[in-house]
Formats: sequence, C-alpha cells, structure tokens
Amino acid sequence: MFGYLTTNYTELSKPDNQRYRSWYCGLCNRLFAGYGNTGRKTLTYDFTFITILLSSVYPQDNTVITERCPLHPLKKHEAIYNAFSEYCADMNIYLSYYKFLDDVADDNSTSARKNADRLQDWVRTIEEKYPQKCEVIKQQLHQISLIEKDNILNPDLGASHFGRLMGELLKVNENEDLERLGFHLGRFIYLLDAVIDLKDDLKKGRYNPLTAFESVSFEDMLMMVMEDVDAAYRKLNINETILENIIYSGIWSKYDLHKRKEKRHERSL
Repeated sequence: MFGYLTTNYTELSKPDNQRYRSWYCGLCNRLFAGYGNTGRKTLTYDFTFITILLSSVYPQDNTVITERCPLHPLKKHEAIYNAFSEYCADMNIYLSYYKFLDDVADDNSTSARKNADRLQDWVRTIEEKYPQKCEVIKQQLHQISLIEKDNILNPDLGASHFGRLMGELLKVNENEDLERLGFHLGRFIYLLDAVIDLKDDLKKGRYNPLTAFESVSFEDMLMMVMEDVDAAYRKLNINETILENIIYSGIWSKYDLHKRKEKRHERSL
C-alpha cells in the first residue's frame, strides 16, 4: 500500500514542483546518511508527504543543500531536510521491512527475503528508538495479517487497522488532529488499494476484502471516506499547496489510471 501519497505534478506550479522535489531529495539524503544505498532504495513518495505535513504543522529549522547523487550525477540539485526527515527516514525503513516480509509471505519472493534481511538490524535499532510507535504499527500489521489468513471479507475492519497504523505514523506531540487525519487517510488508502487490485486478486486467488462486493461500484464508498479525510485535513488549518495537491488530486492518480485501463479493456471485448 505504498505509493499513493504522491503529487499530480501537472497541476502544481513549477516552483511547487521544485520545492516538492527538494523535500523528496532531502528524504533521500537522510536515508542515505542513515542507511546507505540500501536505505536509499526504499525511498517512497508517501514519507515525503508525511515530512511536508509534519513540517507544516510544526515548522522546523530546515537544512538546505545542493548536492549530486547517483540518480543525478551530472547536475547539482537542491535538497531540504529537517528533524522530521530523519523521523520519516526511520519509519520508511521500518515499514519497508514489513512490506518485504509481506511479499515473502504472498509470493515467496527471494529478492524480498534478501531485502528484509538487509534491513533487519536497523529495524531493531528503530524499535529501540520509537518503542511505543513501533509496537502500535506491528500490532496493526498483525491484525491485518490475521484478517487475511481468516479470509474475513469485511473491508471496514482491515481499513480501520491500517487507519490506526497511519494515525500512529502522523501522531506527533500527541496531536489528535494529525492522528485523525492519518486514520482516515489510512482507511482511504487501504480501500483504494483493494479496489485497484480486486480483479487481479480474484484471478490469482489472493485475499481481497472486497471479494464479496465485486459487482459493486466503489467510487461512492471512496468519496465518502475522502470526505472524512477532507474534514480532518481542514481542521489542521494549514496552507500548503503541495499537500492539497496530493490529498485532492495526486492520491487519485492510480485510481484514474486503473479506470482508464478498465475502459480500454471493455472496448477491446
């Protein structure tokens, strides 16, 4: 369920696109600083969103540098990072580890097993650094795993557990408004992921919480959850065009692509 919290770059101004890229590169910088190239390879857009969100709620002293990296070796580029970038780098590693373990369980992936093994020692260190937060995350992932093993076809159940996981990730300084936004974002991402994967999961005999509703149109369901996301975001009372682009446009990008593919498939029949 990675990769949904990204921008719709076509609807962002050039300065905002550049600023977003600088935050993204800043997170990459912190992953490399803490975890080397192995860590850098786990970089996701999702934690760039979280870095910008937390930095908007609690402004920090940012470090701004220009650097070259393996992906951009010829031209220097700007990178922005702060204490939340460090936190998001740690959480990026932590959730990547469990994503690799999930891939091992689902597909017996050799590459995922190797990647998980590379991260294992760092995971222990992160758990020592954030014991309560990591325990909540592990509990929610375990509950989601049990739901899948028992083939419980109640989408609200898994969505709520993933929502609690996201709420814990966003909760800083016991901020209940951030936690609430994380909860509803997590619910939305869980359900959106299920909608997009439904036909493929049915074909391959994999668990999907929406299996019993395969003939239903899910757009109304997603819009209802998005109303909760919108209300929670508005309560934070922040003004950040990048975040609004992600929440109201970018987060729908994979769904829009999915619908276009579905229409092309229907026309070809």
